[in-house]
Amino acid sequence: MTNATCNITHYRYPLFTATYSAVLALGLPLNTLSLWLLLCRLGARSVPLIYMANLALSDLLFTLSMPLRILYFARGTWPYGQLACIVSGTLFFVNLYSSSFFIMFISVDRFLAVVYPLRSRPLRRIGVAWTACAAVWVVIGAMAVPVALNHSAKQNQKCVGWRCFKGYTQDEWRFGFNIFCVAAVVGNVIPFAVIVGCTVVVVLKLRVQKASSSSSSLDKSRMVWLLAINLLIYTVCFIPFHVAIVLYRLYKLHILQSQFAFFDFHIGTTCLASANSFLDPLIYYFSSKILKRGRGNTGTRSNDSTAWRVKREGERS
Repeated sequence: MTNATCNITHYRYPLFTATYSAVLALGLPLNTLSLWLLLCRLGARSVPLIYMANLALSDLLFTLSMPLRILYFARGTWPYGQLACIVSGTLFFVNLYSSSFFIMFISVDRFLAVVYPLRSRPLRRIGVAWTACAAVWVVIGAMAVPVALNHSAKQNQKCVGWRCFKGYTQDEWRFGFNIFCVAAVVGNVIPFAVIVGCTVVVVLKLRVQKASSSSSSLDKSRMVWLLAINLLIYTVCFIPFHVAIVLYRLYKLHILQSQFAFFDFHIGTTCLASANSFLDPLIYYFSSKILKRGRGNTGTRSNDSTAWRVKREGERS
């Protein structure tokens, strides 16, 4: 190791510093407020609210790791130790894939409420929702263990200091790629396919039904907006990141040979993936508009109100 000062002139350092500062400035108050509203004001008394509360918690946990990331990329060295590096890197993984599942659950719930409002009642109960969320946290927690083992801080060989999120050996790249492939299929490809399918079916279902009142038409419009926001956030934040990281890791493993700027693609999509944590409150906004009239109810009653009207309209048409 040399005694040189670490070079932080590469554009990724100010870019990540600015991105993570924005994530902290927007994500911390938005997700804290959202979690308070969902749990304290609305009481998580319906299935969608439970999924949204868990989504807000996931985003908030990731946001709380931002100060260390900001300081790291501003200074170019990691003086915070092994544990902080492991926790910070692992929280990114946890947020990425828990968010995928919770967004998928919201889409599936709306799909069931519109297409199968009566038959799906046993599945859209508070107890089932909490069980599903607990299962997600357990699965993501188990998947995060090998990620944590592969995410330690390393002494920089080119300058004085330590680094985090980089400096992997070929064996670590290979091990990390295997983990990522499993996580990408389970936590990205499958949820994305489900979200797209639910969105298409619900939109088609609502389009073929006649609006019997302005209130019903407004409910349908908000339902479409909710599903569209779900799909848009997922497509913009998660899909490019997974494409970029697959290409970049294949390049690092010398499997893919190309002059394409894989590293730059990876940097840009990482910023997009991080932005997910302050874009998710858009989901809460449109969902609250749909569920507003039923916030005093419990169980699936508030979920069924709009769906039951839609179902009756479809039977009359």
